[in-house]
Amino acid sequence: MAVTEAEIEIGKRLFLEGWCGSTPDSFVPFVTEDFVMRDTLSHSGELAGHAEPMRGHKQVMDFWGWAAGKLRVVPEEVYVNGDNGMALSWMMYLQITDDSKGPENRGRWHCGEGMSRLEFRDGKVCLEIDYWSGPQGICDDWEAHFARRRKMTRPERGAITGA
Repeated sequence: MAVTEAEIEIGKRLFLEGWCGSTPDSFVPFVTEDFVMRDTLSHSGELAGHAEPMRGHKQVMDFWGWAAGKLRVVPEEVYVNGDNGMALSWMMYLQITDDSKGPENRGRWHCGEGMSRLEFRDGKVCLEIDYWSGPQGICDDWEAHFARRRKMTRPERGAITGA
């Protein structure tokens, strides 16, 4: 069965309302009870990836809950993959809330590009695999930064990192 427009919308909402949500469980309405998430981030540090799949809501909340209210993962482009699901490219913004990156960066935003593969079951996301290499820069205002990116052509966006 082909991916439906409703499923594509659920996939986008998972990012815009779920991962950008203000509570650790904001993603729950968009995913199945047995949701599986993989985060392939390969470097160590505060945003280190999760080596094993996270299974179920609790494991995902235990790993990502600390970012609630500070994280924005904004879809840029959607790619539909026939029967299997969809992929979407996105920009991640994570607010720096302490002095760990220097006092001059408190309140600013880490930013970086990535892509996720989503699969669906019963109209909800049952699998998400995130592909990215972590923050690629820091910006002052995530909304202004994203607005500038939206004005760029694909080749222009492809020639820069997330900064």
